[in-house]
Amino acid sequence: MYEQAQVQITYKGDLDGYFGKNIEIMSPDNNSIGFIHISKMGDAENLDPDFHNLYDESKFQTIPLNYDNCLFMHTLEVDENHRKQGYGSQLLDLTHQFAKENGYNFLSFISNNDNEIANNIYQKRGYKSLNSNDNSSFYFVEL
Repeated sequence: MYEQAQVQITYKGDLDGYFGKNIEIMSPDNNSIGFIHISKMGDAENLDPDFHNLYDESKFQTIPLNYDNCLFMHTLEVDENHRKQGYGSQLLDLTHQFAKENGYNFLSFISNNDNEIANNIYQKRGYKSLNSNDNSSFYFVEL
């Protein structure tokens, strides 16, 4: 694992708000290292234009994922100078923890298919692609 400087974790926003909750890692000098936004699944269709094309309830016949037990992750970003230092994984871990603590059983998101590095990381962490089109894939993980 990479050695990281002492950082501060901040939680802003509200899951009931339009953009949901923001989890951010801040450097000791109070600069953003990275952040992730999470929202309720019901807001996903307003946040990602591919959601309507990729969220197919018929594919969830054997997976109890639904609007009530799943959070939707969007806009995971790590500052260019802090990449490959474990911050993206830390943000995912914090998101998993937040979701579990708030009674959610699943996390989902849509990723661009051309982002091979990120998609490989998601798959290594147990995320499964449930549906895809030429540009994007709908991923989920059970917590």
